[in-house]
Amino acid sequence: MTPKPEIGFIGLGLMGQAMASNLLKAGFEVHVNTRTAASATTILEQGATWHASPASMAANLPAAIIIICVTDSNALQAVTTGEQGLLKQLTPDTLVIDMGTSRFDLTLEIAQQITKIGAHYLDAPVSGGQKGALEANLSVMVGGEASQLARAMPAFQAMAAKITHVGPPGCGQIAKTANQMIVGTTVGIVAEALHLAQQAGADPTHVRDALSGGFADSKILQIHGQRMLDHCFTPGARATTQLKDMQQASLLASQQGISLPLLERSTEQWQAMVDAGQGELDQAGYLAWVEALNGDRPEI
Repeated sequence: MTPKPEIGFIGLGLMGQAMASNLLKAGFEVHVNTRTAASATTILEQGATWHASPASMAANLPAAIIIICVTDSNALQAVTTGEQGLLKQLTPDTLVIDMGTSRFDLTLEIAQQITKIGAHYLDAPVSGGQKGALEANLSVMVGGEASQLARAMPAFQAMAAKITHVGPPGCGQIAKTANQMIVGTTVGIVAEALHLAQQAGADPTHVRDALSGGFADSKILQIHGQRMLDHCFTPGARATTQLKDMQQASLLASQQGISLPLLERSTEQWQAMVDAGQGELDQAGYLAWVEALNGDRPEI
């Protein structure tokens, strides 16, 4: 049996911790780097190996697969092109995979720098939230060369249930932008609809049940709608992250010279929620913001 390749994994947040753990469970030898060694304690106890910096990881894992799952584009830039970034020690034929949600223009820029030295790059953001990461049931949207996707497939299959090759470099991030636009606007309208139902005198639980199976049904109504009914706003994905994704979508629209009024309005609402001090809530916490906006005392 051919041994499974070594995997480097950078970023152990809400998603990354579960994804790295699933790689270990699948039999991969996993090497990790995160901002502090303390945040890696759980994964190290499971058998992962610690590296003090992305550059150190790159030097010690020549021609391996290195996955990045960090918070935002600034963090991606730091771990790839920063003072202790991967590019300082990256070797030819290493495959770098960004599984976070990053700016399209930055994705193309980093991909170009990495391929220039003979290494490879996939942008492979995911959908499914922390629940999908824990259950290895994520959806992966991949931009890059088909040959490198084939190389990464065993690792992806340890973390995800659906892997789609969208197109050339950057197309994974384009697909994720579309995903986050739909998620962000749908979470907002589900929260407003359930709040309206309750204020008008209907039981929102029964309203949600009535909508299930019809044209208004969605995973957002089912999963986030239930969290709203339960007032369970412990973050699986924070409102601040949703705002960041909406802002990145707005930037891409601006770069393409197009006007998307619903995206613009929804982004303003997520900004208002964060400005109101509720940015650390789960996306479903949008309901708490709507309640507060209407003078209610949300149960958080």
